[in-house]
Amino acid sequence: MATDDELTPEGEAPYDDWADLYDKVYAYLDYDIGFYVQQAEATGGPILELGCGTGRVALALADAGFEVTGVDISPRMIAQAKAKAANLGLTSKTNFVVGDMADADVGAAGTFGLVCFPFRSFQSMLEVDDQREALENAAAQLREGGLLALDTFAPDMEQLGVRHDEAIPFHIRDVEQPDGGNIVVWGQNLWDGVSQVNSARLIIEELDATGLSVARHFRDFDLRYTFRYEMEHLLELSGFTLEAVYGDFEGGEVSEDSDDLVWIARKTAS
Repeated sequence: MATDDELTPEGEAPYDDWADLYDKVYAYLDYDIGFYVQQAEATGGPILELGCGTGRVALALADAGFEVTGVDISPRMIAQAKAKAANLGLTSKTNFVVGDMADADVGAAGTFGLVCFPFRSFQSMLEVDDQREALENAAAQLREGGLLALDTFAPDMEQLGVRHDEAIPFHIRDVEQPDGGNIVVWGQNLWDGVSQVNSARLIIEELDATGLSVARHFRDFDLRYTFRYEMEHLLELSGFTLEAVYGDFEGGEVSEDSDDLVWIARKTAS
């Protein structure tokens, strides 16, 4: 069984080490697509996705007929997104750019109808100043009256504060693969309640169609958790007026059982 290094090799950009694994690990993930298409339809586009990864959401939006610019800090993720766009015949609808979501300049400021941070990409901003900068940049990219849409984890203190999860991996899910194999994902969490940052490790085991383990990968990353009313203040301070916050992608109310916080805000008139 092959294993890879636990740490990102020196010289790679953040999340470069995810490029070859991302689509395998998240092959099941499509439950948020309808929500982002709905927001695109409400604005008519064009769309800027910040933290686009390998293009999962951006390509779905392009396939729905919208012009999409995707920004990601990882050159290897962007290369994957471009290759997928070419394979799907969506190159003319997409523009994938390497950049930092906090200050990305795609040369079209003030023209986008929708800016989005899907799949908790906003949580990769680990300092409040970086979060403010990312939101202010999003506002600068939007035309007057444009929409911001994003989703974040709903902080679950009972889960995040479990010391057991620091030392002993817990099973997250199995993900079926097109070749008949499986990806088995395990996790570990180290929660810092002062900074509100969770240092996560995913242990990703690849099984072939016979169930034999053929590779194991370790991926470490940090996410900052933002509580509901903290986010509401961040949005207001960064040039937005909150329109809605939901507890799921179907527009359900926020409750103690919500796994996600799903946000819609409008650029505040200047």
